[in-house]
Amino acid sequence: MKSFLTPDLSASNSPSVLTETKAKTDIRAGARVAAASAFGAVSFGMVSFGLVLLGASSAMAAPDYFGCTAGMVDAGISQESAIAACASARYPDALGACVVDVSEFTGLTAESALLVCGRSRRPVAVANCTIGIHDSLLETPSTKVLENCGRSLLPERYSSCVVDITDATDATVDTALDQCIRAGFRPWRIQPTL
Repeated sequence: MKSFLTPDLSASNSPSVLTETKAKTDIRAGARVAAASAFGAVSFGMVSFGLVLLGASSAMAAPDYFGCTAGMVDAGISQESAIAACASARYPDALGACVVDVSEFTGLTAESALLVCGRSRRPVAVANCTIGIHDSLLETPSTKVLENCGRSLLPERYSSCVVDITDATDATVDTALDQCIRAGFRPWRIQPTL
């Protein structure tokens, strides 16, 4: 095993050895302090930079009450109803998009869309569910589809369940709507008819 060589300060009383050793120790301590303060400045800078970014992201995520209200009024909702719905919505832009999209792409009234979209925690998913089922399976507007998409906890999964079951079997759309909304129903239990 290799032994480490340390200066023997007691054997040599020369002031130059003591001065050199003390100078090296001071340099090492100074380097540690400089490194620690540089790290502190960098980490403090990262914290302040992160706070600036957090402030910017919260400012960019401001709710769009104007778009919600204007879209609903254009879709045929009364001003009073649009104002009340958008003012009480947690995400007014999502609520407005749900009402406008459902009424535009399915032919359902904006009032019925507002009732369902206003109760949902995921209004955009409700709109996608309703539009997906209407586009794939229906030629006439159906409020039952809208209501079931609003009742479902996972509207997009519900939509794929209804569409896949109807495509894979000779079941009617109403049967698929009822079966997929039931708790515990899984679409892989259906046997396809070939």
